[in-house]
Amino acid sequence: MEKTFWGPKGEYGPFTPQEDGWPHAGEVIRHYRRTLKMSAEELARQYGEATNTQVTARWILKMEQQNKVPTDFSRRRVLIKILNIPPILLGLASLESVTYHALPQVKAPSTLSSLSLDLEWYTKEARIFWQLHYAQTAQDALPGLLAYASNLLPIQQTAHGSLARHINELLNSYYRLAATIQRDRGNFEQAYTFANESVRFAKEMGNDFYALQVIAASQYTRGVVNLAWGAFGNQVKQGKIVLQREKIEAAFADFERALKFASPQMKGILYSEMARAKGLVSTSPTDVTIALRLIEQAEHFLDVDSSDDFHAQILLNGDMKGLDKRRLMLGRAKTFLAIRRPAKALDELLELEMFTGGTSHTRRRAWTHILYAQAAFNLEDYATATGEATNAFHACKEVHSTAHLARVNELYLALTTSPYKDNGAVKRLGRLLSTIYTQKNER
Repeated sequence: MEKTFWGPKGEYGPFTPQEDGWPHAGEVIRHYRRTLKMSAEELARQYGEATNTQVTARWILKMEQQNKVPTDFSRRRVLIKILNIPPILLGLASLESVTYHALPQVKAPSTLSSLSLDLEWYTKEARIFWQLHYAQTAQDALPGLLAYASNLLPIQQTAHGSLARHINELLNSYYRLAATIQRDRGNFEQAYTFANESVRFAKEMGNDFYALQVIAASQYTRGVVNLAWGAFGNQVKQGKIVLQREKIEAAFADFERALKFASPQMKGILYSEMARAKGLVSTSPTDVTIALRLIEQAEHFLDVDSSDDFHAQILLNGDMKGLDKRRLMLGRAKTFLAIRRPAKALDELLELEMFTGGTSHTRRRAWTHILYAQAAFNLEDYATATGEATNAFHACKEVHSTAHLARVNELYLALTTSPYKDNGAVKRLGRLLSTIYTQKNER
């Protein structure tokens, strides 16, 4: 049977309703024991002392799994006191006071009755959207993503307790993905709005350790939006790059905030992004030194394992996995290019090319081609720069990355003023880009 939320505003649960209309008491016991991070052994000890009986951890687990909670109210009160359970959940109130009545005016593509809201369906949809994003692109899913969020918002505004926390977590996931999609499109202002909302929903989840990690991951998402906004500027749809220092500094501040409660899996990514941000706005040898120290700090968090599943990884760590070897080499290349050391960047990219471990999704391949092209151009290897820019063009189109296409266009414009400008490969790249940018590519 489907689990439902309980209480006047859905503040408890979700727990499975029983034939008598009450929530599954064993599930209630298990939920509050785990909330307190209390072992079955410890609950057995405290319950045994309070009732002057011999109780084992096995008995506790059996009670939870088979719903064999004592019917005697005095013993239920002992459990309530030990685990801080709201009395109404164990039958010490009228059934009317424990029943949650969902808002009747809310229309959603899920099961929504007087007792239940199918959040498992919404969670499944969130997972599908994120899988689409990492497999290739979730661009076409954006309208549906925002529609589902719109369905949940009216309920979020009146819900309390567990129901509110579940909905805030879902909305956080939806808005973070929406921010990521709009960032790729170059719609930075809209992306920032979504990212900022994701931080708000995370903060409304509470201040326990889990919620603080979600907040940190959301601040990371907002920081990445700010960093892209600062690195690309507001003219990406015209194929132009305009650095905005204040946005990059805002990104760095978000990354610093996120570090305080970031999971170990996310800290490596944060230090890598901070290194690039510092490099992009570096104006002195001291700034360069700080950028290099930050990328070195990232290495301390290389390949930190996590037992979390795919969606939990995104919620808590900001990405589907932490800093792996590929991502570190890519981060180092970005940092070296930002501090104007193209030869060092090329070394990292050549090593990345030979590296066989792990997998690389299309978006990351697009970045690799762009960085390779930039490094080659700065080293006056124009043939390689043209080839890599062309590869980047095709990868960026595949994932609908408007922002990265602007970087390819900038490379093309630079090539048209280089000694390689009359080469057929440069002209072919120009023809490809003319399908994106209708205006003439002129400096």
